[in-house]
Amino acid sequence: MAAFSLTARLLDEAIDLMIRRQTSPDSAVLARQIAAWCAQSPDHARIWARVAEAHGRSGAALGSAFGDAPRALSRRNFLIGGAGLGAASMGALGWPKLRLYLLADHLTTTAELLPLDLPGAGQMTLGPASAIAYLDGADAPGVRLLRGMGWFNLDDLPATAPPFTLRAGEVAIRGRRAAFEASEDAGLVNLAVASGEVQVLAPRLPAPMSLTSGGWLRLNPQGGAIESGQRDASLAGAWQDGLILAEAAPLNVLVARIARWLPGRVVLADSAIARIRVSGVFDMSDPERALDAAVRPTGGKLRRMSSLLTVISSV
Repeated sequence: MAAFSLTARLLDEAIDLMIRRQTSPDSAVLARQIAAWCAQSPDHARIWARVAEAHGRSGAALGSAFGDAPRALSRRNFLIGGAGLGAASMGALGWPKLRLYLLADHLTTTAELLPLDLPGAGQMTLGPASAIAYLDGADAPGVRLLRGMGWFNLDDLPATAPPFTLRAGEVAIRGRRAAFEASEDAGLVNLAVASGEVQVLAPRLPAPMSLTSGGWLRLNPQGGAIESGQRDASLAGAWQDGLILAEAAPLNVLVARIARWLPGRVVLADSAIARIRVSGVFDMSDPERALDAAVRPTGGKLRRMSSLLTVISSV
């Protein structure tokens, strides 16, 4: 975890320097600042080289990660191909997406499901518009959910081996032989267990929380609010079969999940309806219709502003 935090911090600093260099490409003072920053350690120099190389990639190579990308996109194959990204292309892509690219080991695009091995732990399916990075050190075996959702099917790890760890922000989910889904939607961590047992740890939880088969949890890591309950264990991970289930879910959480099957951005412009609870089963074979079905009970309206922008509001 410490290594990941260091990489993330250095990436933020390097990207900030690159943005400043875009604004003032001829600044000698800035050039000296960049040189001094790179000289602080081999990690600084490595991260700067990675950001500088990524900044030089083509808009097509970068943009494919958020459009029609090949399977198994990662920072590794991203840094291999393409050339010649200008400031205008980078501005359109956005530095946050570049940061995600450089942190992630695997990313998916709209509506893509990606089966992956979990080295030493089992298998997973990475959900649409999602990203993970493998953990190392004391947290291995494990992954960090950088964005989106995943299904995890863990092997029967021996008692002498460390458990598998999934990190989503400040939340840690640990287990040995278990199958569960986890996601981060609109700032909330959602978890549902199909079989086995997992432990949930978070700074605002007074003690580790255990979830077994059929258990589900919705946790606000910032405020500490927790909702939990029991339901049919076979419903966990139903999104792999094209169904999204909502049980009194805030609309903004449900919209964030459905939006992973839709191209472009979905903007929920009304904070009042964002908090309204919605229940139901939504068929992702027609995601726009599913989104409309989720929004309609709240009195909200769907407006397709363009092929890449959908706005939800109450008027």
